[in-house]
Amino acid sequence: MKHYTWMLKAIVVIFLFVGTVGFVSDKGLPIVKGKKVVAIVNEEPITLDEFNQEFVMVHEGIIGEQKVRKEKMLELLSRLINTRLILQEARRIGLDELKELKERIDVFAKVTLRDKLIEKQVKDIKPDEKEVNNLYRESVKEWKMKSALFEKEEDAKAMESVLREGKDFDETLKKIMSDKKGKADEEGNYLKHKELLSEIAEAASKMKVGTMSPIIQIKSGFVIFKLEDVRFPDEPKIKEQVRMELLRQKQKEAFVKYDKALKAKYVKINKQLLESLDFESKKPGFEKLLKDKRMVAEIKGEKPITVGELAENIRQQLFHGVERAVESKRLNKRKSQIIEEMLHKRVFRKEALRLGIDKTEDYKNKVREYENSLIFGAFVQKAVAPDVQLKEEELKTYYDEHIKEYTYPEMMKMISLVFGKRDEAERAIANLRKGTDFQWVKANAEGQIDQNSKGVLDFDGRLLTTKDLPEEVQKAVSGANTGEFRLYESPEKHYHVLYIQEVIPSKPQPYIEAREKIAKKIYNEKMTKAVEEYAAKLRVVSDVKIYLIE
Repeated sequence: MKHYTWMLKAIVVIFLFVGTVGFVSDKGLPIVKGKKVVAIVNEEPITLDEFNQEFVMVHEGIIGEQKVRKEKMLELLSRLINTRLILQEARRIGLDELKELKERIDVFAKVTLRDKLIEKQVKDIKPDEKEVNNLYRESVKEWKMKSALFEKEEDAKAMESVLREGKDFDETLKKIMSDKKGKADEEGNYLKHKELLSEIAEAASKMKVGTMSPIIQIKSGFVIFKLEDVRFPDEPKIKEQVRMELLRQKQKEAFVKYDKALKAKYVKINKQLLESLDFESKKPGFEKLLKDKRMVAEIKGEKPITVGELAENIRQQLFHGVERAVESKRLNKRKSQIIEEMLHKRVFRKEALRLGIDKTEDYKNKVREYENSLIFGAFVQKAVAPDVQLKEEELKTYYDEHIKEYTYPEMMKMISLVFGKRDEAERAIANLRKGTDFQWVKANAEGQIDQNSKGVLDFDGRLLTTKDLPEEVQKAVSGANTGEFRLYESPEKHYHVLYIQEVIPSKPQPYIEAREKIAKKIYNEKMTKAVEEYAAKLRVVSDVKIYLIE
């Protein structure tokens, strides 16, 4: 049985979870190095701050009665102690000295340092609310229009001529329908910009309500429409999306400006040398450029960037190798972009260090947490995982005992009609059950209401999971078979006639499909238990003092 290394991250998350807010009282706790502590593990303290952070994030909202609260607190403290014991053991056997871990931590520290500097620069940026509102209104704006589509331009021009003479648009549409010279949309639906052809949307955006469009040519013919109404639905989620998009845009602009300012402050590029470098030429050749010590960019107080370093960075970014890139003439185009990226990393790190960001608790905690997660994961991989095995029989047994958890849900396809009165809906159902064609009823039944009315549910024949339907709709279609008609009354007193086109009953998922998910679950449980057991052994031979009494 293979080892499921993908579980290591989940185990680390379980034992190394970090929060942000205090919760537990400091009453009666000792002070070590100026900080209240809840426990000491082999002379290494677990501070009240650490405990509070974890407690709020892991058990947020669990206040309840005192007994329950205390149990949760002690459970978390035990986990923190276990984590500390394992980290101490991992360091004792030298896992923190592994080269690959140190390299990953170093990269993380550098990236985090730059990220913290960027955060500092953009944290106070806010989008202009007037701009947010304007963009939001444009994004939710809906046009209601009635239209006529013609295959021939002369027919469209004939209608345009009639309308110019003052004829009513609706009467003209009806005549088109009766003469069969074009297709007409007499209902008029509210449509968003993205639901319209670009030609139609552009014309509508310039029109006033009640006016007619000129003839617009589209792929399928020629269109004339009347703009009936414009509305702006209230959609808070979209407004928040617009706000966030504007915020990201302004942060990006600030970042670009700051990047330029730092490079202007610290950097001097040898533009003549940079432009002369030919990474695609056979002479001197790419290999020789890798050894070139000439300075292509100087950075105040730092080592300069040489031609060789630039060449090495270019080489590292070539997935298919240098030769392929030379053949496709891509190297020289990328040299300016790559040196800008190199300079960005250097100057942002330099400025972050100048501002002392590397000395802030936030930065140090972030790096320490990452380091601990890597060391913890390495220990689990080397000391615990090899002994955790899965057997095929236990996976099959779990599948058999939990078959309800691995069952495909019931699904339905249905279409609907919506009426304003119950008796009209019931009359439609009666006709449908007698064999009247659904589309005929849809086209001719009286009392149907606009599909865009508030509270109307639109069922258009797509396959839907029954359990995901609104609760009252689930009740209405419960036990339905293919071909049945059901009635659903919405809270707004809209009466939906539901035609069940197809029912796909629930059925067990084949074992072979569920196996991977089951394996992850069982392996997770076994790994967690194995880590706890290992920590328990360490605890027996360790000096652990607990001060948490609340």
